[in-house]
Amino acid sequence: MEQVSLSIQEEMELIAQELQRYFSPPQLEQLARQTGFVQRKSKYTAQELVSLCVFFNNDISITPLARLCGQLDVSNHLSMSIEELNQRFNTSAVTFLQTLFSTLL
Repeated sequence: MEQVSLSIQEEMELIAQELQRYFSPPQLEQLARQTGFVQRKSKYTAQELVSLCVFFNNDISITPLARLCGQLDVSNHLSMSIEELNQRFNTSAVTFLQTLFSTLL
């Protein structure tokens, strides 16, 4: 039996398909509220966090915040300062992403 090896891009596309299949934007927002990531209406939504962390970047842990802000601006027309984005990477964001992927898996 031949083992098929997927590229990172192919794996990300599969994850994207599953996310879209199981979570609509309103469902993402509801989960974000339940986990404390979203507490009030904001220009930076749960969908933007997922897009930024999962789809826009292969290694978000080493990507400069300035580049991440640029990616948000280009892809979502969302202008954020480096400090605003930095503040959004908090324990609530981690809890939201953990819950999202635990539910998906």
